[in-house]
Amino acid sequence: MRRTTSYVKRHHLALLALFFALGGTSFAATNVVLATNSVGSRQVIDGSLRTSDLSKTARSALRGSRGLRGATGQAGPPGGQGPTGATGAQGPQGAQGPQGAQGAQGAQGAQGVPGQPATSLFVAVDAGGTLRRSSGATEATRAGTGVYRIGFGANITNCVYIATAGQDDGGSFFEDYHLYTSRTGTSTVNVEIFDEKNNPLDRSFALAVVC
Repeated sequence: MRRTTSYVKRHHLALLALFFALGGTSFAATNVVLATNSVGSRQVIDGSLRTSDLSKTARSALRGSRGLRGATGQAGPPGGQGPTGATGAQGPQGAQGPQGAQGAQGAQGAQGVPGQPATSLFVAVDAGGTLRRSSGATEATRAGTGVYRIGFGANITNCVYIATAGQDDGGSFFEDYHLYTSRTGTSTVNVEIFDEKNNPLDRSFALAVVC
């Protein structure tokens, strides 16, 4: 390495002269400045010039007028379906519409099974405890003053007992009284009648047992 450096130092002028001698032609060609308007069509190689080599005026002259708009191309194929958007908020409730016309009357349904009479069990008893009229009753007794027992030939556990005092011969009854009913066993109704002073009172009455 030291020998090479020493050689260059001793012969640098000779080496520099050799460099210019070998590259003089290209050096001279790249540094020659041509005179203004000295290059014509004959000196230009076809296809060698670029738009950047032209003046602004020349580039403007190369631009022609804008052509007519071309025909609209065919519509392209439809794109794929996009994802479903989020559900929007519920809108306000609309006004109530007018009432529709009344529909035709439906066919009459089949007749149901006949029910039991509402008052299939009843009695009319006089003040002495004698049955005057009855339906379903088996006996009637006067157990004491104002106390009567009426027996029926059916289970009346789930029935209602309705009694009212009055003269069975059709006369009027204007006395103040109150009357109570109760049940003994499964088929006997007790009727008790009192006057306005809560004294037992013998009076005729009617009793209905509703089941």
